[in-house]
Amino acid sequence: MTHPSAANSYPWNFGDLLDATARVVPGDRPALIHGDRSIDWATFDARTNSLARAMIAGGLVTGDRVAVLARNIPEYVEIAAAAFKARLTYVNVNYRYTTDEVGYILQDSGARALFYQSAFAQTVAPLLSDLALAVAIDGGSADYPAMVAGAPEPLAIRRSPDDGYLLYTGGTTGRPRGVLWRSGEARAIQLESPTNTRLIATIEDHIHAVRDNPALGRVLPACPLMHGAGLNSSVAELVGGGTVVLLPSAQFDPEELWNEAARHRVTRVLIVGDVFARPMVRALSAEPGRWDLSSLRLISSAGLMWSEEIKIALVQSLPSITLIDILGASEASGLGYAITTAARSTPTGYFDSAATTVLIDPQSDRVLGPEEIGEGLLARRPPFAQQYHGDPVKTAETFRMIDGVRYAVPGDFAAREADGRLRLIGRGNMCINTGGEKVYPEEVEEALKLQAGIDDAMVVGLPDAQWGSAVVALVTRRGDYDEASVRDGLKLRLARYKMPKHLLVVDELPRHASGKGDYRRAAERAATMVA
Repeated sequence: MTHPSAANSYPWNFGDLLDATARVVPGDRPALIHGDRSIDWATFDARTNSLARAMIAGGLVTGDRVAVLARNIPEYVEIAAAAFKARLTYVNVNYRYTTDEVGYILQDSGARALFYQSAFAQTVAPLLSDLALAVAIDGGSADYPAMVAGAPEPLAIRRSPDDGYLLYTGGTTGRPRGVLWRSGEARAIQLESPTNTRLIATIEDHIHAVRDNPALGRVLPACPLMHGAGLNSSVAELVGGGTVVLLPSAQFDPEELWNEAARHRVTRVLIVGDVFARPMVRALSAEPGRWDLSSLRLISSAGLMWSEEIKIALVQSLPSITLIDILGASEASGLGYAITTAARSTPTGYFDSAATTVLIDPQSDRVLGPEEIGEGLLARRPPFAQQYHGDPVKTAETFRMIDGVRYAVPGDFAAREADGRLRLIGRGNMCINTGGEKVYPEEVEEALKLQAGIDDAMVVGLPDAQWGSAVVALVTRRGDYDEASVRDGLKLRLARYKMPKHLLVVDELPRHASGKGDYRRAAERAATMVA
């Protein structure tokens, strides 16, 4: 199959695609479902058109950043869709962040607008005066309802494939980085999915595909929409004319997931590795046959290890299901795929390479041949993200020109095996992936060093059965050290998932002669102490 990427042509714009889809889908088809609340396609189209107009009327102009701080609610999807339609740049904000962390994202991105749930009103209160537009989504505020109740007609504007979004992910400096995606590349990546079997190269192709599809999907993103995979999967389903089903509760509950999947005839569930899959398996095993999941065809995962034994257990409970483990990064998705069915399984950490994926020798920058066995940095040819916002140095390191071809090199190491599959080795930096969230040691270390009683700190990740990795800190103390007081202080500076699971007091930290931390020895020592 040939995708638009084959010709280096990315004509897509999510605003145009959503407009085109709305013209051909039945207006009474659900677009968004959240518990007992359902928003049909006609209403979704009208509300997002009106909201886009209201954003522009509020003083926002093409390219302005629109940040969203909310859990998985229908309004989250509406705001992102309206931003696409208005040629504005959507920015994700982690709802676990403190005021300081949210403030950093707003300042770094240059956000001129913030839409937030009332649950986070206290968090954002000190930040609102610097914004051109600050809108409380709920909590009795009349602002948002008024914004979605205006003129419902499509916007008469010419859009560009350069319109896109800013996806904030972690950085080795300890602060998140914004990865800038164009709509064109993002849609081309979606079309590379192994579930897409139809050539779609133009808007006309897209319209025919939506109109002719007799079995439109219903996706349930179990992970937060604030993560790239959560919103991307939702947008992809909506662009195709389907439905997004959101879990009603703020906290993940596997029984609720299966209840909603059965109740709303969900066809695809998106998760983040074992942290979701393990409790899902336990729920199915505890009550076999409780849920009618005959409509469910696919469970996909991105962002965290999904172990072979958990995949097999899922397939045993759901024999007709297909599982797709996606290897990717915020900078370059679709590096590889591991597919599991009742007739096929894949060892943990192994993936089939995507057509555009290569390995690069880290010493020479030589691109390994397509059948060359060996280890290297995972990379891919276009399409991929455009750049890191405001960071030309990191952009040049990650998005490299080699022999006249631009590659995205996110920093993961892998090996090509004799059978052609890729075996993931690990990240080239010290990023800790805990439950799908990225935690960067330097940020936690700096927060620790500001606490009374702590002299120095090093932070590592240790394997954890539930979360993939756990954040563990080695600290040296001075004066009066009290762990409870240290943890209270950290709560003011760090999101909950960044908090160390263990604070281990040692006499001396393992450092090189240069003063740089020896993280290998630190991890070994930490593992011994928590064993």
